Amino acid sequence: MAITPEESELIKKQLLAQVDKLPQENKEEIKEYIKNLNEEQLEEFLKQNQIQMQSSSSSPDDRSSPPQSLPSQCIFCAIAKNQVPSYKLSENKKSMAILELNPLSKAHSIVIPLEHLAVEKLPKPAMSLAQKLTKKIKKKFKPNDIKIETSNFQGHAMINVIPIYKGIPLKKQKADENELKKIQEKLQIKSRAKRTESKKSHKEKESKLPVIRMKIP
Repeated sequence: MAITPEESELIKKQLLAQVDKLPQENKEEIKEYIKNLNEEQLEEFLKQNQIQMQSSSSSPDDRSSPPQSLPSQCIFCAIAKNQVPSYKLSENKKSMAILELNPLSKAHSIVIPLEHLAVEKLPKPAMSLAQKLTKKIKKKFKPNDIKIETSNFQGHAMINVIPIYKGIPLKKQKADENELKKIQEKLQIKSRAKRTESKKSHKEKESKLPVIRMKIP
């Protein structure tokens, strides 16, 4: 059964209360992530992290009890495995680019390595993807500048690609879902087919040409 908006708010309150008890320095970021999940995303988040909530048919006192456990898996690891919904822009063999749900500016994006790595071990393809995304943002949104900075979330390295617009200060705020979808459509980078594959398909086409056999009288 799908989570109702009322149940979603209750679940989030329970999760946020437990996050407050965690020792992590980035508690506020984790809380922001949880707050911005919609009902469908929250349901998937609970399922993938094996968090069981009290049934909605339970008494109010029972439902006020906290979830059995908080997610043990890094959120970015879950996103990299497509276990948690995200606004994906592009992906290569080592990294993935997604939109920030709480952007500092329009088209603020994040590049994360597919493996759980520290900032010092960021793979080259991750930075390459960040640079490719920078060019795409410049072309589509015409910012005055783009700031690229590395940091980590739950110990998972990340590259922030932050567009800077004249007269608009950087301010973190929740993004509208429809706006995110529009930005995603503009920034999605399609992977090009390999040349070897195109050559192969060309040869296959040639091999399909009819063979004419002539009979000598």
